[in-house]
Amino acid sequence: MKISITYAFHYPAEVIHPAVDINYTAVRMGALETLAHTKNEEVEPWLAASWEQLDENTWVFTIKEDVTFHDEAELDAEAVKTSLEETMSESEAMDESLDIEKMEADGQELTIKTEESNASFPSELVHPNTAIIKPLDDKKEVIGTGPFEMDSFKPNQYIKLKRYDHYWDGASELEEVIVLFNEDANSRLAALKSGDADIVYRPSVEEVDTLEDEYQVDTVSSLRTHQLIYQMENPELQDKNVRKALEQLIDRQEVVEAMNQEAVPAKGPFHEDFDFSAERKEHESNVEEAINLLEKAGYTIEEDKAVKNGEPLELNLVTYSARPELPLIAQLLQDKAKEAGITIDIQLNEQIDDYLANNTNWDLSIYSFVTAPQGNASYLLNTAYAPDGGLNVGNVEDDELTENINAFNKESNREKQNKLSQEAVSLILDEYYHSFIVHPTNSVAMKKEITGWETSTSEYYMITNEIGIEE
Repeated sequence: MKISITYAFHYPAEVIHPAVDINYTAVRMGALETLAHTKNEEVEPWLAASWEQLDENTWVFTIKEDVTFHDEAELDAEAVKTSLEETMSESEAMDESLDIEKMEADGQELTIKTEESNASFPSELVHPNTAIIKPLDDKKEVIGTGPFEMDSFKPNQYIKLKRYDHYWDGASELEEVIVLFNEDANSRLAALKSGDADIVYRPSVEEVDTLEDEYQVDTVSSLRTHQLIYQMENPELQDKNVRKALEQLIDRQEVVEAMNQEAVPAKGPFHEDFDFSAERKEHESNVEEAINLLEKAGYTIEEDKAVKNGEPLELNLVTYSARPELPLIAQLLQDKAKEAGITIDIQLNEQIDDYLANNTNWDLSIYSFVTAPQGNASYLLNTAYAPDGGLNVGNVEDDELTENINAFNKESNREKQNKLSQEAVSLILDEYYHSFIVHPTNSVAMKKEITGWETSTSEYYMITNEIGIEE
């Protein structure tokens, strides 16, 4: 009988190719690896043995010896170069993020020259979209270097993985891992209780406290932030007073209570103990102050409606249920907004990233975002606020902010870079481009006999060669 585990995960995967998979499935499930990682919350080598910055634009990465792909072909600098080239051709966002002018491979040494100086360039190679693969014509398959190789994949339903016996960091004791995709937290938990799953990611928050007698429960503070995004192409939301009014309607403590204390209020995009964080004092929701701000924006309250030029303030908000607390947060905001005369219509869209990126006919979004997966502010600033950022779905365009981000990218001194980050975040907070609501915790429930599981704060690393089953 195979030594096998079944893992119930909440984000379904439509594709498996790392460059275009927004859920990072193959890295999370132990099939693929990147040149660098943040398993210990600092950027450290992974498939790279080391790196060196030669000048502002030039880096040399030494690739680990004795690493093989799942077809037993050796990993060398040329293979890494080819993989990164495919990543950039498949993903415009990654092409912009990596900003590579040219690469040269020589044995195990890969020299990368970037278009612009970037003191944090190795952190860009933490991103799962840069995972190293052997390019294939069939994008439904991947050949990587991780402890498990793909056996079969049915989009949005499951992945079956089998052990790679020649894994460079030691073969797993598990022979097989089955990953089931299920967006319903209660269904995932039911699978654990029935024995159909051995490990469950994010069981329903109201159930977590009841599981500890029968199961192992591991809970960590995540690097994720639940937030309210404003669509800056909406004329009403271009008025900062309206955005500020909506900020006043967010009751963070109420959200924490609704999440069964599985979160802490957010004062900014990052946890406050990060050196690059800037934040505001925690404040209580204030409907009266929201109404005052709406009046500054030219609205009057008529028959319990905020009205301007004869038109009531009506906004549509889109969110998704893969994280079940997000629709709940939307409903709490909807109720508060009604008290201030604002009508919010809530829509659920499970293809949230594609929808937000390809449409501007939404006004608000309750969205969850890992803000510092690379151990610094680079990912958030460059993806969510740079004009061409892949997650700048709210269409933020601020010349001062862009200038600050460019300076941040070029700065090589860590302390000066942290100061630039603080200045950028302060501007984001001052302008209310996003409202940061809570930092959720991540909980994992598993059978008592599971060993070696470690819950990743970045959520990038899940199935590893360390996981086993105690007899």
